[in-house]
Amino acid sequence: MREVISTNVLRMLRILGVLTAIMAVYLLVYGQIILLCGVAAGYIMGIAWYGIMLGRLWRSADMTAAQAKSTMAMGLILRLLLLGAVFAVAIHMGMDQFVAVVTGFAIVYLLGMVLLIQTNYSRYL
Repeated sequence: MREVISTNVLRMLRILGVLTAIMAVYLLVYGQIILLCGVAAGYIMGIAWYGIMLGRLWRSADMTAAQAKSTMAMGLILRLLLLGAVFAVAIHMGMDQFVAVVTGFAIVYLLGMVLLIQTNYSRYL
């Protein structure tokens, strides 16, 4: 499992680097480079969300089904509270920043899920 996580994290960071460079050029051309801060905040929140989820999955592997279920439920509640807090701050900063934060979070979350599914799917073929 440790190899899967480290491989996925490295692949994710490489892809995020390319996507960030493309976004930075796009935002610079349109004079909205300040939105890159919102995207970075979304990245950080997405990485925290993904990291907490992977950590709880890792720890729940050694638990009984009932313990794992309660651990994952508590993790979901904590992650949703984090998501709500960051989105609440972002919406107070303005609609553009909110959209940038949501976009950054969505990119990291979806990319992480796709990489995790791809890794596990290719392992069984």
